Amino acid sequence: MGLFDTLHCEFPLPDGCAEREFQTKSLACEMNDYCLSATGRLLHPGGQDTGFHGVLRFYTRSATGTWHEYEAKFTSGALQHLVPVASAAYSPEGFILPLPAAQP
Repeated sequence: MGLFDTLHCEFPLPDGCAEREFQTKSLACEMNDYCLSATGRLLHPGGQDTGFHGVLRFYTRSATGTWHEYEAKFTSGALQHLVPVASAAYSPEGFILPLPAAQP
């Protein structure tokens, strides 16, 4: 188990995921709290803009056991695109990819 940073996401997620707290290893991995603002800026703890340039991957497992993972591309601190890269169900046997279709 390694260190990570926490990302609080205020920006709407493209797949409608309601989770707002994620982990990432794309930043300093010093157990810091960052925020992806509703305006698409990545903020340091304390609210300062990071000016981040690059790709940020972040992920979580929801209370229902569903894995959500995203990739966000930033240019000069501005979010350019945000896409889901994985969604999976978790069972005692492990993750199931892709997420199974909903049962009626």
